[in-house]
Amino acid sequence: MTDKQEEMLDKIRERVLERERELQLEQDKDASLEATLQALEEITDVPREEMERITAEIIASYEEPKASQETSANLPVPAPSGETLPATVREAISKLPPVLKDEFYEEYALAERKKGLSYLFWLIPPPFSCHYFYNNRIFTQVLYTLTCGGIFIWWLVDFFRLPQLVMDENRKMARKNLKKMMKHSLRRQRNERKRLHRGKH
Repeated sequence: MTDKQEEMLDKIRERVLERERELQLEQDKDASLEATLQALEEITDVPREEMERITAEIIASYEEPKASQETSANLPVPAPSGETLPATVREAISKLPPVLKDEFYEEYALAERKKGLSYLFWLIPPPFSCHYFYNNRIFTQVLYTLTCGGIFIWWLVDFFRLPQLVMDENRKMARKNLKKMMKHSLRRQRNERKRLHRGKH
């Protein structure tokens, strides 16, 4: 799936979530849980059965008071620096306990790309500008360098493109971190089950 397709899906999901809040469908807990599992299934390769089991164990281990859950469910999950996270990621994070939310935000904050730094690297005249390298666009950086910033035309256009470039990179990073976190949780749960099984024998 291309970045444009992912961005279009994010916009569709954001509208669906807005409509869901307008209709107050959050009261239907089963539908809400199903929507969360579907979102996780779309952005991770963890089997559906494992996600359902992990979700049940997480809820049982870190269950918050009912009142605080209802309050936080209606609030959008803010990104660490105000950047908008993809709708699927926001929805998935909103269902996680505080411990896992903090873990996600810590990893995201370490990998997040900053617009200020991107513009600082852009200010270096071509062919030495390295804003594409900073935003993990290695092939584009090589092409940019070889063409001397498109004879400075590309360099000037990038002044207006940088905010979107940074946002796209942060969205990809958010999906990657969530996927990594789910895999880590799955691995940890499996190790715990193995230890319990060995202890019984």
